[in-house]
Amino acid sequence: MAQERITINGIAVKQPDKMDPNFATTYTEDSGRPMGGKAHLTPLFTVESYSVEFSNLTPAQASAILQQIVPTPSRPFFNLHYYSWYYGAWRTAQFYVGQGSMKTKRLKENDEVLESITCDFVGREKIV
Repeated sequence: MAQERITINGIAVKQPDKMDPNFATTYTEDSGRPMGGKAHLTPLFTVESYSVEFSNLTPAQASAILQQIVPTPSRPFFNLHYYSWYYGAWRTAQFYVGQGSMKTKRLKENDEVLESITCDFVGREKIV
């Protein structure tokens, strides 16, 4: 069987150089740690997220990635095929990017290179 690969909206993109897993839990408004020090927490839900970095991209590679992950009013989410450490399996789920950054490496005519695209892919659905 062929090695699975990360795809975005079913499109094979240059594989990320880094895709570090994270999770974020949202708690009820009355959750917290009172002066006595013992936490009172009521979790509402937890979502998966990934700190992602793509490096040394050609204009075509950068454009292919950006056109899929930059949200639009008609397409706020994208389908990511990825390895989930939470589920312990390859799967496809909806994610979004709220903010990202890019660094230019070279802008020589016909030899442009983007040093990196970095952003967080945040899951749309809760995992817990």
